[in-house]
Amino acid sequence: MTMFSDLHERLWNETPGEKPLASDEALSLARAAAPGDRTLARLLFAEGFGTGGALDAILLDRSERTKSALFSNTVQAVVPIYVSSICNEHCLYCNYRADNHGDAVQRVRLTDDQLRREAEFLIDEKGFRCLELVYATDPLVRPAAMCRHVELLRNLLEQRGGSVVGLSAEALDENDYRDLVSAGLSFSVLWQETYDRWRYQQLHPGRGKKPRFEYRLDAFERMLSAGVRDVGIGILTGLSPWRRDWAMLISHEMYLREHCGQAATILGIPRLKSAPGAQVHTTPFTPSDAEFQVTVALHNLLFPEVRPFVSTRESFELCTQLARGGGCLFTFNCTTIPGGYTMGNPGCQFPSGSYDAPVYSKKLTQLGLSTDWNWAPYEQALYAAHIENRA
Repeated sequence: MTMFSDLHERLWNETPGEKPLASDEALSLARAAAPGDRTLARLLFAEGFGTGGALDAILLDRSERTKSALFSNTVQAVVPIYVSSICNEHCLYCNYRADNHGDAVQRVRLTDDQLRREAEFLIDEKGFRCLELVYATDPLVRPAAMCRHVELLRNLLEQRGGSVVGLSAEALDENDYRDLVSAGLSFSVLWQETYDRWRYQQLHPGRGKKPRFEYRLDAFERMLSAGVRDVGIGILTGLSPWRRDWAMLISHEMYLREHCGQAATILGIPRLKSAPGAQVHTTPFTPSDAEFQVTVALHNLLFPEVRPFVSTRESFELCTQLARGGGCLFTFNCTTIPGGYTMGNPGCQFPSGSYDAPVYSKKLTQLGLSTDWNWAPYEQALYAAHIENRA
């Protein structure tokens, strides 16, 4: 059976495979192409893309209008709960890499009671109804423990009338994803980091799962085969030349749609940030704010139904720009250390803001964006449509 990893080398060598669009041709395509038209992907390499000029203005405006028509200027609230900062991997850009023994890193693994306390605080005090479990590659927190955590959070949420539980963890086997779905998992997100195989190997040394480039590439197909309701795909923009990475990401999404009957429905859009304890802090590959915004807007036109995962890696002002029109997951409160909400644990995986939900959701309202806290009904409708389409 052919997997995306079997096609990667050919697609990588073909990207970009066409002559960049001239300014006039790019403007014409940006104005005329219907949402979902795959030829829009050519604009990534067009003259004027990301410069703040006329092409960007067209794409930003069309993106907002397209998203608004589908999602009525509504964002879906989500909050991460880090479970462990103990990691076997050696990712050079991460504070939690196994060989980091500096003062800036705090190694914490939550007990079930501590996890419950974090979740209850976010549900009862901050109003969240979608909780995302986030894991390092902890040798003592394996899929069976993840299933237990999913079930714990699912039960807490169902007692309060709504439940969406997500996962951000290492790439897993298909049977592991099946077990997580049985435990109550709604969505699973995994960022490929970069599609540049050489750069990927350079940034992810060691002998764990993370250095297995093909295994990670094919995790999204395993999620879909296992019945994960909502799959999130993305890159860590800035690890390698971003235009080529985004072109490959778009190709991967098109492949999933054509071969699995469903594209990913969540888009990871993190940009590289300098982390304490990292060995790689910056690169020459990170896009400017203007380039970043218009790239997300272009993706919105290519895949209007896919929801970007807007995170507090960015300023609140930039988050609101990325959320124009709605149709995204939106993070308010955020801590990237286990126990950061209720235990006062210091430290972080990477620098991030924390925009207190009761306060900042009102700021969104003032900007014309409403917040959907309990979006389980939406997820159920989306999954039902997916099953119908595959039939």
